[in-house]
Amino acid sequence: MKKFFACSLFLCVAFLSQTYAQTGTNQETSAAKPGQNVMLNDIYAGYGAGSIFYFTGRMLHSSDYTSRFDEINGNYANFVYGSPSSFGTLFLGYSRSLNRIVSMGFMFGFQNFSYTGKSTAQYAGGTVHTIDNNDVLLSGIARFLFTYVNKPVIRMYSGIGIGITLDFGKEKLDGGVDDFSEKKLWPGGQLTLMGIRFGKAFGGFFEFGFGSYGIINAGLSYKFAD
Repeated sequence: MKKFFACSLFLCVAFLSQTYAQTGTNQETSAAKPGQNVMLNDIYAGYGAGSIFYFTGRMLHSSDYTSRFDEINGNYANFVYGSPSSFGTLFLGYSRSLNRIVSMGFMFGFQNFSYTGKSTAQYAGGTVHTIDNNDVLLSGIARFLFTYVNKPVIRMYSGIGIGITLDFGKEKLDGGVDDFSEKKLWPGGQLTLMGIRFGKAFGGFFEFGFGSYGIINAGLSYKFAD
């Protein structure tokens, strides 16, 4: 029995010693890896919800956009449009740190909005026609970030971006009886009130603000040195 306890004690001590040694080695290895604050390049991708285009309602196109249907089907009255629906914004970007505070880069985004309108004709007993609208928005902005917390595994920042949005708009009458398409340019931009990134080379980020990409943005990031 005494030999059993002695062997058990020996094995426990050996196991704890090995575990402690491995922990120390892992900590040293982790400490040897460079933190995100010394990696100048950042590639990121993510998803945004609550784009400003969602709240501005349907996109304003030229007068030909709906008057073309007036010429074919008569004059419409009482246009009623539903709320736009969208899956959100998918975006991809790159930024480079100019120093410990300022970063500069670019950001591209894709959104798809759809909404349906009902119009009652002034003839033929008030016939109701359905107009389906779709706007595919491609945004590109130049972006500046300002970091106020810059540690090896955490970064906090704010930022501003300015650019353009290309709108591929399409309108379809009564399921395809007639349609009309038009391209337009809109201003684009994003104001990041607060952003936070966790991780070293690989990490995740979360941003709060408003603009072309969304009120809440989140995604994955990979940073690397020159």
